[in-house]
Amino acid sequence: MPKKPVRPRTQKRAEERRFSASVKDRARLAALEPGGSEARPIAVSSASLVELEARGMPCALCGGAVRVEEHAAKGGLRPVHVLCMQCGARRTVYFRVDALPS
Repeated sequence: MPKKPVRPRTQKRAEERRFSASVKDRARLAALEPGGSEARPIAVSSASLVELEARGMPCALCGGAVRVEEHAAKGGLRPVHVLCMQCGARRTVYFRVDALPS
């Protein structure tokens, strides 16, 4: 018995579901990496390095370049809101300023 041909629309929806699941998985992994949550901030030696470090990080979803939208100080943490210039994904990366002993 020959197999039924797969309709293009059905195949496209299946690919979209796989892509969506992949994006969700990458977002979950990014939350577990350093800087991905308040519990795992990235340590820097100076507040002036926070935005430089954030801009140097690739997008967690597509690997594209990011732009810093906002950088604030919040109870010892520095949450930085970034926007991917390629896919438009938004993410918050957390930093902690650890001053070097003098």
